[in-house]
Amino acid sequence: MKKLSIFACLIAVSLLTSCKKAMSSQEIYDKTASGVVLILNYFYYSVTLPDNTEIYFTGVDDNGQLEGLTYEENEAWDHCSACTGTGFFISNDGLIMTNRHVAQPEISEDYIKAFLKNYKKSLKDIYQKRKSELAQMFYSYEGDEATQSKVVHQYKKIDAILEHIDNMDMNDAEFNTHSKVSVAFNDTHVTKFEDFKSCSVVSVSDEESVDLATIQLDDIDNMPENTYVFQLRENDDQLTLDQKLFMIGFNKGFSISKTAQGIRSQCYSGNVTQKDDGEKILYSIPSQPGSSGSPVIDEYGNLVAVHFAGWSGTQGFNYGIPSKRVRQFLIEN
Repeated sequence: MKKLSIFACLIAVSLLTSCKKAMSSQEIYDKTASGVVLILNYFYYSVTLPDNTEIYFTGVDDNGQLEGLTYEENEAWDHCSACTGTGFFISNDGLIMTNRHVAQPEISEDYIKAFLKNYKKSLKDIYQKRKSELAQMFYSYEGDEATQSKVVHQYKKIDAILEHIDNMDMNDAEFNTHSKVSVAFNDTHVTKFEDFKSCSVVSVSDEESVDLATIQLDDIDNMPENTYVFQLRENDDQLTLDQKLFMIGFNKGFSISKTAQGIRSQCYSGNVTQKDDGEKILYSIPSQPGSSGSPVIDEYGNLVAVHFAGWSGTQGFNYGIPSKRVRQFLIEN
């Protein structure tokens, strides 16, 4: 019921307050910037093997190898990865929309499968080597039946372990992302982690083409007064080619946003360069890493898309998830 009421409020507020007059970049920024947040996510990954062994890692290197491999979860936390992104408020009770890859950083299944395959082979190699060592040890104790008996016992244990490894179906392994998500508000000073406000991941799209997620402020009292809440467009009519759009986000995370007055988001403008196909819309708004999850709005202040990707090798052609898919995501989640 709460999810439906949030969606209903978004529509109702949009119908009542949607501006009729086109606004300038400055007017757009002044009106909406308070509703945009900088997201910080500390994260690591885990794989639970079929025998319930837990393996943790912190990322993937340039060669596709898993980094920070450990059996200790505390060690994974101590060396966890971090990313920044952008989010924006969509309700008065602290619900924030962003991208899935910001709220729950993804990793290719191919890397996991390759690791599991190599891990199984490495385990077998280790125990096969141990078997060879035990075989040599057995003959070196010729005439010492008591010691040979102990060696045989160890040899049989290794055989049992190898059989167990052979029978392990790595397709049954379970992969998980562990995140600690927090946000900082526009025009606030951030000098340490404690300045961020903790959040919980509420919902994550399970559709590959819908890079959306929502997170929730853990303490609603942390939400500043008079925070702007973004509203969906009144309808889902396609945007027109060359239509003016604006994006407010935290490009490059802290690198650009940090000012003497606190962290400040940036406002960029561009135009629709390709009609949306129901899944994505292409526009000429420049962006950098850190802007993922930014609201894309029209001249009337209405949310028309959620920014999620840039065209490889360029800064001027970027994609957003259109309002129709955003609306559908909110209804379903």
